Amino acid sequence: MSTSVIERLDNFDIKRVEESDIGISTIDLLQEEKALAYLQEQQEKLNAPNMAVAASMLSKRYAYLVVGSTLYSMIELNGAPCFPLKACGLTEERGLCINEGDCPWQEAQANREKWRTTVLQELFANHLTPVIVALQRVSRIPQTILWENVAVRINSIFRDALDDCVENEIKQQSIYDDFLFLKGAGGALFQLKENPIKSYLKIGEELYSNPTRQTCCMYYRLKKEEGKISYCRVCPVKK
Repeated sequence: MSTSVIERLDNFDIKRVEESDIGISTIDLLQEEKALAYLQEQQEKLNAPNMAVAASMLSKRYAYLVVGSTLYSMIELNGAPCFPLKACGLTEERGLCINEGDCPWQEAQANREKWRTTVLQELFANHLTPVIVALQRVSRIPQTILWENVAVRINSIFRDALDDCVENEIKQQSIYDDFLFLKGAGGALFQLKENPIKSYLKIGEELYSNPTRQTCCMYYRLKKEEGKISYCRVCPVKK
């Protein structure tokens, strides 16, 4: 990856492994015993009441790091980083550290549809789905919550991208094309029987008029100072 790409990825708290203190490698996160120990540690750091809440918060963060950075790169840089599981880890501060030599940059091809499928299948089927499954297995949280956490991040990336190109119709159409591809994708893109984020993805007017989640990420259950209760912006239980 070029220096300019690394600088852009730094905005998503992604750094080279030699610049980071690794908390856990992503491969280790797939091992139940190590994942359990890591989630217990996160539960304490986050002041979460149980591991289900800790897993939900971790999945939100992980979606920002891996999914957010990939989609942003596709839209803004016309390319995408590849994040093999073996090349990634989480830092002590919950950033993403990567072995740069094992994370090639995938420049967009003339056949953008084929390139997009390859990039997103690598992202979801080969990386994110195993992580989501591992978090669910250890914490017993419903996968629907974890996948909606991912979808909310995706919605945010596409929303911001559209807001930034209101006068560029060609780019707007490309953004909609990528969004509709994700929403209409089959389960194979995720190495699952069905598309787990389809029902949670929203764009444009639908997102603005009805941003509320279907499931609750349980952010409000984190212990806050002075016993205050805070809700995420799209909370379905907020009164």
